[in-house]
Amino acid sequence: MRALRTFLSEFDGAALFRGWGLPTVMALCVLLHWRYTPPLGRLLPFVYDGIFVLVPLAFVAAVARRERLSLLVFGLVLALVAGPLFYAKLLHLPRTWATDNPPTVVLPAIAATLVTLASALSAKPDLEHWLIGPGDWRWWGPRLGIALALIVPASVLAVLLSPSLQAFYPSDPSARGSLGELFLAQLSRGAGLFGEEFFWHGLLLGGLSSLYGKPAAVVITSFGYFVVHRSKPELEMASSWVGAMLLGAACLRCRSFWPAFLGHWPMNLTVELTAYGLAGPR
Repeated sequence: MRALRTFLSEFDGAALFRGWGLPTVMALCVLLHWRYTPPLGRLLPFVYDGIFVLVPLAFVAAVARRERLSLLVFGLVLALVAGPLFYAKLLHLPRTWATDNPPTVVLPAIAATLVTLASALSAKPDLEHWLIGPGDWRWWGPRLGIALALIVPASVLAVLLSPSLQAFYPSDPSARGSLGELFLAQLSRGAGLFGEEFFWHGLLLGGLSSLYGKPAAVVITSFGYFVVHRSKPELEMASSWVGAMLLGAACLRCRSFWPAFLGHWPMNLTVELTAYGLAGPR
């Protein structure tokens, strides 16, 4: 027991996590998103995407503070966000357990949000290092406008030429009934996209670039981005990897994930509106 106490007193968890923790957090988030995603209602995807935001942000706060106690925050947030998923898996609950009882997902996520924000505010991490600040907005602002001018018509053309995209979108079944329902679904979708871009082209891209260099960071995050698009039509899956490579390079250049989010959401809205316009209410 005395040897164990000595080991724990000398254990520098923050230093250990700083060396290999980011790839581990990435793998954990992808695993949770891939293997344990339950069917969710319209508002629950925002809560579930807390896995992409809260867990890595809690990790960053833990590393920034460099205190053993702060690692408990990381563990607590992980338990609050991912705990319900493992609980449902352990009890072999039906796939609809989240929609049958939303508080089992919503309440732990709210608690995790409060704990994470408190820890992050006290840690005061370098936002630019993790690509979650505004970055060089004078550089990315005009270029984002030019990119959108190209992306929007290209997205319309892709839907017009691809029956698989026409059949898949709007992705929310309830959004196929009316334009009002489609725009309401886009609010939830926007929250989900924020979580994805915050994770892939913010925290993870910034952390990996400092550990392994920019080229490796772009390749690793782009592959993970491709994996989480596994359920999309083949054309979108292929373009997601190419697009992620370009976004990764741009976000590293301007030191911010915001261009990725502000470009992704309008593209998704354009695709859904085009598919809805071709098929009408369904």
